[in-house]
Amino acid sequence: MTLKIAGFAFALAITCAAAAAPAGAQAIPRTAEGHPDFHGIWSTRWLTPVERPASAGSLVLDKADAARLTAEILKQADAANPFDPELAEPDGDTLAIVRGEFRSSLVIAPADGKLPFNDRGRLARRNYISGTDGPEQRMTTERCIGGVAWAPLQIRSGAMLHRFVETPGYIVLQTEAYDETRIIPIGASHQPAAIERPGGDSIAHWDGDVLVVETRHLNPKFAIHGIVTVTSPAATIVERFEMTAPDEIVYTYTVTDPDYYSQPWTAQYSFTRTTDKMFEFACHEGNYGLANILSGARMTQPAGK
Repeated sequence: MTLKIAGFAFALAITCAAAAAPAGAQAIPRTAEGHPDFHGIWSTRWLTPVERPASAGSLVLDKADAARLTAEILKQADAANPFDPELAEPDGDTLAIVRGEFRSSLVIAPADGKLPFNDRGRLARRNYISGTDGPEQRMTTERCIGGVAWAPLQIRSGAMLHRFVETPGYIVLQTEAYDETRIIPIGASHQPAAIERPGGDSIAHWDGDVLVVETRHLNPKFAIHGIVTVTSPAATIVERFEMTAPDEIVYTYTVTDPDYYSQPWTAQYSFTRTTDKMFEFACHEGNYGLANILSGARMTQPAGK
């Protein structure tokens, strides 16, 4: 009888422990090697800005405050019409949701949700947005070079679908926007800095169930790709991909760049699994904007300069 009771107690303990374990962790799909299986198409169709708006009092918002900030962002986007219909009609219709929480900014550190620019960084951002000396000063997306798939991954107004392909030795990330494919070796070492790549040199490793990607050697020939965020060639970017549920990957990245920022900063949002299909992306067809920006700047210059 004592053995039966002990056996029952042991079985009950096991059952209770299983019930107490996070359901999401049990349901996460895994590869044959035992790692979280990222295969599939994921969406990042969010409206959350990089920096926290003044109207948002905290990082995490309740449903009512999230609805108010969403309406504010959509109203601002509509003001871009008819100059840029894509900005006026973004694909996203809600703030980023991370582990069930509405987020008012992508930046989570510093705590105020603001990018800690130093003077050189503020100048770089201003020049990146307003430079008109030549096409090399303009944004990489404006020049149809891309950059959406480079580290750190940016949220834009449209074409925010991503395909992950995972093998034992590589993680492959394809974005619908600009049809970019980023091939990241797992367990490799960084290439020499002399080997130039537009988006820098990325390598990955597993930290338990989290895929960690480190990017160095950003190419100084390219203004790195964000409108709000800019990074210098001295920057190191660490991205962390954590599958918290079968349909959610929490994406966290930290930028350490003493040339442009007074301290490291961290941003976070989530990827959500989708059954939507990715389509071909075209950029230069009908792209009169770049030529018009530069020719317009020449017309405003005094004669002979």
